[in-house]
Amino acid sequence: MKKNLAALAGIYVLCLALVSLLWQRPLVLAGGYGLLSLAMLYKWHTRGDLAFYFVAFTLGPAGEMVAIRFGAWRYAEPFYLIPLWLPLLWGIAALFGKRITEVLVATRQSP
Repeated sequence: MKKNLAALAGIYVLCLALVSLLWQRPLVLAGGYGLLSLAMLYKWHTRGDLAFYFVAFTLGPAGEMVAIRFGAWRYAEPFYLIPLWLPLLWGIAALFGKRITEVLVATRQSP
């Protein structure tokens, strides 16, 4: 359990570090998030994991594009309304959320 939480904390810190350091280089950041996505999906690849990843990968950015089109906000380095790396981050965030919830629920249920 502690090992799982440590791995998830590492993913969280890595995502923050990548975006903080590379947001001005969207292709490099997309590559980093792409590699992280592949690593996460290699480790966690049940049908549920894949569904969480790809639904968020698609619907998260689509929702943001609608909001941006109506003037809610804008990104500093957009590709087409959104940054190139954003769909990957949405997928990572969904899979991260699913996994951390599973770990926390399992922790709570163990004696």
